[in-house]
Amino acid sequence: MKILYRILIILFLFSCIEKEDKQTSSDFRDITYMISTLEFEAIKTYIINNGDREDYSNMYCHSPHYSFEDFETYLDPEIGQANINCDPEISDFNVIVIRDQNSDPQYHDLLIVRNGDIENDQIIRIVSGMGEEKVYLLKYYDYDLNTMLENVEIYINKMKNKIE
Repeated sequence: MKILYRILIILFLFSCIEKEDKQTSSDFRDITYMISTLEFEAIKTYIINNGDREDYSNMYCHSPHYSFEDFETYLDPEIGQANINCDPEISDFNVIVIRDQNSDPQYHDLLIVRNGDIENDQIIRIVSGMGEEKVYLLKYYDYDLNTMLENVEIYINKMKNKIE
């Protein structure tokens, strides 16, 4: 009986240990075949030069923003909240956030990993399995990433057509 109690206590303790929430390759998809790094940079520059500033989340203030037909885009700073005011003098932007209030999910995050980003500890959202000079679609909560992958191409094509 004592052994059973010890086993139960050990199992209980193991279940209470906080597990680290790590992203895996099931949390992102390489979409460089849909949007090259050069196209990502061109869209980012277009948003900065032709858009305005807008708050869309509690994490960042005055994000660069542009309204494309049927959806909104925002830029997130590559160093995260260390650049909470989204100042381009402090850091570059490595995420294009697509928001379509008529879609489910509403958000699609496109992440660029530039040369040197993997080695740079200040750059956020890069996880094991990602490669440099790639663009990724990041998973949004519990939504099916494959379905998100099918839907995001429409937004990417609209952005590319607008900036041509």
